[in-house]
Amino acid sequence: MASRYVSLNKNWILRGWSDIPWSIFNKNTGEYIKLSRDGFYVASSCDGKTDFNSPAFLPAHIKLLNKLIEKDIAEESSGIGNLNDEQLYKKAENEYLQGIQLAITGNCNLRCAHCYMEAPTGKPGELSLEELKSIIKKMGDANIYEVSVTGGEPFFRRDFIDVMKAFLENNIKIKDIFTNGTLIEDDHLKLFKEMEIDPVFRISFDGWGYHDLMRGTPGVEEKVISTIKKLKNEGFKVSITTSADTENLKCLMNTYEKMKELEVDAWGLARPQPVGCGKEFKKNLSLREMAEISENILKKWLEDGKPFTIGLEAFVSGGKEDNISFSGNKNEFEPESYACSSCRKWPYLSPKGKLMPCISYGDTIWEEKMPSILDESFSRCMQNRDFRFLLDIKKKDVIALNPECEECPFLIQCGTGCRSSALILGGNLFGKDNAVCQLWRDGYKDSFEKLLRG
Repeated sequence: MASRYVSLNKNWILRGWSDIPWSIFNKNTGEYIKLSRDGFYVASSCDGKTDFNSPAFLPAHIKLLNKLIEKDIAEESSGIGNLNDEQLYKKAENEYLQGIQLAITGNCNLRCAHCYMEAPTGKPGELSLEELKSIIKKMGDANIYEVSVTGGEPFFRRDFIDVMKAFLENNIKIKDIFTNGTLIEDDHLKLFKEMEIDPVFRISFDGWGYHDLMRGTPGVEEKVISTIKKLKNEGFKVSITTSADTENLKCLMNTYEKMKELEVDAWGLARPQPVGCGKEFKKNLSLREMAEISENILKKWLEDGKPFTIGLEAFVSGGKEDNISFSGNKNEFEPESYACSSCRKWPYLSPKGKLMPCISYGDTIWEEKMPSILDESFSRCMQNRDFRFLLDIKKKDVIALNPECEECPFLIQCGTGCRSSALILGGNLFGKDNAVCQLWRDGYKDSFEKLLRG
């Protein structure tokens, strides 16, 4: 019988974590498939030099092999072996983490009145390049696949390109860059193309004719608009976030039109949160005011044929196709599920190297309790008592301290809300998330759903 050799396709790599010991992982898309012991045996044998027609492989193994080939994960090969080092199996000691939201600096060149981390004061500071490289290497050791780069203002670092190179050297994909859009130069984009870095640029823009006022710096609106045009001309994806308040309320429809004209890929609208500089912000919109402008924008967006992906605070989000996301389509309440699932896959690293479940804990009493990735591995940090306490809160824990919620007709939809929101807005980690309660109890969610359903 002729020999049969099979190789993994170049995008697929073998990875494992403490909670998912065997998986096959697509480094381009982030898709991973959990493998059984037999599945891993077959996948790891797709090295281009192991003969699948040998007695070491049973019919059940060949069936699994054929599935890998059918899914274009593996392909028949010549038998000379062609896996690269990155594709070889590597197991991390920590639980599975898809990515990290990493603040590479707490410094900024603007003076935004609503800054969540008090960057205008310089209080957060930043780590040295060597410290940051150490953290990035630990991310690679933890089999972390991608990073969202944030700040402060990431491009404010003089060694910004060196930081980007460190990610690539550790096989970490740069998924997003959160930026104010004022410091991105042609040389940056040229290097990005040379290094094949293709992030989504998530730019803050607070209203057509209003941006300078909100950002506390004259002339930045013109600069940001120029940057958006440049990024789009160079083929990069651009997502815009606008902070809504009483000052820019009247310009938000015009801002929508400007975003459409610029052909941005996404536009989101939300009110500032009372954290950092936002604690002193005095121009807040009421929920009713926010709902009214959001409804008007949504109607226009639907009339215009959904020109970009849209996000209107917690009311609704949707894409250019029909993939409207509305959180009212759940079938049951699962008390054993975690209060937050996203923070278990995408935690946050502060400018000081503190590992937190999410960025919202950065201006709370929990910040100083969080572990430092400078001192420990991701595995050790994730086992830190205080970090684990926040990460492992379950919905049943919230219900136990708010028994009236169990009788609420909206429990399935709300799912006990957000714990950091409950802490920030109500001062109680295990309290009700009043923001979510109001959305459901006062009919806002129902109103937007009807609008979307026509």
